Amino acid sequence: MCYLRDLGGATVLAESCDEGHQLAYEGIECEDDEQAVGALFEQRRQSGGWSSAELVEDESCLAEQRRQIDLPAAAARAFQEMPIAPSEVIVQPPDGWTLVNVDTIAFTDREPRTVSTELFGIPVEIRAVPSSYSWDFGDGTSPFHTTEPGAPYPEHTIAHAYAKPGAATISLTTTWGGQFRLAGEPTWRDVPGEATTASVSDSLEILEARARLVEDLYGE
Repeated sequence: MCYLRDLGGATVLAESCDEGHQLAYEGIECEDDEQAVGALFEQRRQSGGWSSAELVEDESCLAEQRRQIDLPAAAARAFQEMPIAPSEVIVQPPDGWTLVNVDTIAFTDREPRTVSTELFGIPVEIRAVPSSYSWDFGDGTSPFHTTEPGAPYPEHTIAHAYAKPGAATISLTTTWGGQFRLAGEPTWRDVPGEATTASVSDSLEILEARARLVEDLYGE
């Protein structure tokens, strides 16, 4: 990489550089019990493209005892320790009540949860990605399992008709998979393990609609 003060928003890969340009990774000499590690650069996505590349860490020699660094394993541990905001339970009708024998619709978002951190001094991003959902409609029926988050009416895919009046809350258990990437890299890599979060809706009143005959006041 030709490390310049201004790369014009692009990272240049090269074995040699033009006059006045500094070659970022020149292949430094290390001792027998050390390993050469290339320079680390960072770019950030911005509106209209990428930022200029910034040097995060110079090339260096890694001591033998640090060769065994397992970045994916460290990322997996960081994923297990990260706080994950639970999925929101969204219900239609939205006013806290529904009717017997009429579909009550539920859905949530599928946005990943992302944190930035450092592993062994290397800037990385860890994210939790929803992989499955388990819906419990709170009336004693079996939970409904799905791999997609549902959608609002009329494209809804998750709905339940209550059989009798009363009250219920809808519970959602979301299962998340983990991923990581070096800060600024475009590609996410999976890490082993799963995490779960639990969330509930507000209390839902289940009403029964009854048809009634009324007097025709206008004689029609």
